[in-house]
Amino acid sequence: MKKLILSAFIAASMAGGAWAAVAEDSKVFTPFFDMTLSEAAFLPSEGNIFSGGNINTQVGLLANVSQKDQLFGLYNFGYVGQSFTPQDSKQFTDRSMSHGFNLEYRRLLGDKFRLRPGVSLTKEYRRSGANEAWETGLYNMNSVGGQLAADYTFDRERNGYVTLQYLYRKVEFPNYTDLLSEFQSAGSQGNIDGGLNDQTMSQVSLRPAWNKFFGGVTYTMQNYKNQKVVELTGVYGGTKQEDTDTMLDFGFHHRLWIFEMYPMVSYTMHESNQNFMKYKFLGDTSPEFAPDYYNFKEMNLSVPVDLNITSKWAIGGSLNLTRRAYDARMARDANNDFTTSKQVNTMSTLTGSIRKRINEVAMVRLFGAMIVASSNSKFEKYMPYNYTGNSFGIAYSLSY
Repeated sequence: MKKLILSAFIAASMAGGAWAAVAEDSKVFTPFFDMTLSEAAFLPSEGNIFSGGNINTQVGLLANVSQKDQLFGLYNFGYVGQSFTPQDSKQFTDRSMSHGFNLEYRRLLGDKFRLRPGVSLTKEYRRSGANEAWETGLYNMNSVGGQLAADYTFDRERNGYVTLQYLYRKVEFPNYTDLLSEFQSAGSQGNIDGGLNDQTMSQVSLRPAWNKFFGGVTYTMQNYKNQKVVELTGVYGGTKQEDTDTMLDFGFHHRLWIFEMYPMVSYTMHESNQNFMKYKFLGDTSPEFAPDYYNFKEMNLSVPVDLNITSKWAIGGSLNLTRRAYDARMARDANNDFTTSKQVNTMSTLTGSIRKRINEVAMVRLFGAMIVASSNSKFEKYMPYNYTGNSFGIAYSLSY
């Protein structure tokens, strides 16, 4: 779950770089609206059929204060429903809803440079079951912070620019509690004293773009306020948890004859000083100690292609691959015992679709997907690691 939260901030920083390329004309006010709605049915190899929807809406307004000064405000609403998910991320039944507010001041410095300081506020709700209320979710999150970005334009004709950005967030989990601490000490005040998952997050990114090619490097640091590191003795020591992520990514969006392609690849190196104690059963008096349990390398590849049959109709296909290899975590067998092989998870998704462009700002897409998730970890009491499934759905997009 912590990794999912971090990914949301990484995606937000990547989107922030994209705003540098938004067209800015001579109008005093320029509105922006982008919305995607989708609903799908999911058929897993084991278990019941279920359905889930997604909503991603961005509403923004750019105000030209003077020839060199601008203000940009953005509201983002997101909802992620039940779906198939990569291993070690979340359950199929997990749902999340978020509200994000961003205000950015833009100042031109000459013809090629621009500074963009800004502030942001995010509130996110998470629930893992139908009976759980949004307000009481264990991983509900509040964050507040700011950013400072600098853009350098080197090719206006082909939209070539480089963005250097620093982002800071104070993140709080008002409902989070550590069950292990409560089990070890009946008088634990972890949740009352402010939450063991509260943290500060800092992120530095360098992102160039040119002629519809984009990429960059992003380095993220998470410093936990109260969460301590588990020691060999099975109790928390005096060292606080620290996590870092280094991500490299590259992609482009181009048309070749009747083909429209927008592939993207990313590689993430995650490091954490947190260790893990593996209990085989409740009350296990001799759990196994697993150091560096959360360190991994992850590769994500997405290759979507649309074949434009006419100006309105297109046939699409997409291949998505997520592979996570742990540095030190050993895979578990069906009896919950560590094996001699390091854990590797792979999730592949093959999607086919039919798209119709309704007008210049709206389109609808029917899609079907086949998912194959595999892992050398066979203990699946709490998380699904090896499964197949199919999904069918419809998506509607509106952007101007």
